[in-house]
Amino acid sequence: MILESFCQKIPEAAVPNFLVLVKGVDLKLKMTRHRISKSGDFRPALGERPACITINESLNPYAFLITLLHEMAHFKTWSDYQQNNKLFSLRRHPRPQPHGTQWKKNFRLIMKSFLEPDIFPPEILEALSGYLVNPRASTASDHQLSRCLQQYDPVSKLIRLEDIPSEALFTLHGKRIFRKKEKIRTRYRCICMKTNRLYLVSRMAPVTPL
Repeated sequence: MILESFCQKIPEAAVPNFLVLVKGVDLKLKMTRHRISKSGDFRPALGERPACITINESLNPYAFLITLLHEMAHFKTWSDYQQNNKLFSLRRHPRPQPHGTQWKKNFRLIMKSFLEPDIFPPEILEALSGYLVNPRASTASDHQLSRCLQQYDPVSKLIRLEDIPSEALFTLHGKRIFRKKEKIRTRYRCICMKTNRLYLVSRMAPVTPL
């Protein structure tokens, strides 16, 4: 049932490759409510608890698939590390970095079979190919890919911070009120109106103008 619900969340053409990817693996998949801080995560096995991947159910199909494969790369990196330590028990291998060389390699390898025009629209496929040259911890850090993915989000009152005028007031995640100030590289200085504290907010951050 859970596997079927995941298949319904990703592009239909990606389903066969996804089923091959998860076949026979000891892994729990779970969808969760929208989380502000992250789109997905991976937790390694602990005791009798199996390894687990959670993905925000609010993501559009393309963002959902990319996030899912991102976390599958974490699972493979962890599995490889565990296997190597079993095979070479007398020589402990260093634990791989969360988004280090091994994860990048596994992410590219996993994504390879999904980089098809019948799975992703042309603009996402182009941006995704560029992102995979040196993938980072979050797709939000790649502004071109993030912008392409946002085009497929459900219509809402949220807009990008970069699209509102300087000195405009806005809310971030529907909570505190900020005033937009000048741009510093890829972020904007923003002043919290309640505390007068300064924050640097990504230009791609979804905000609600006031």
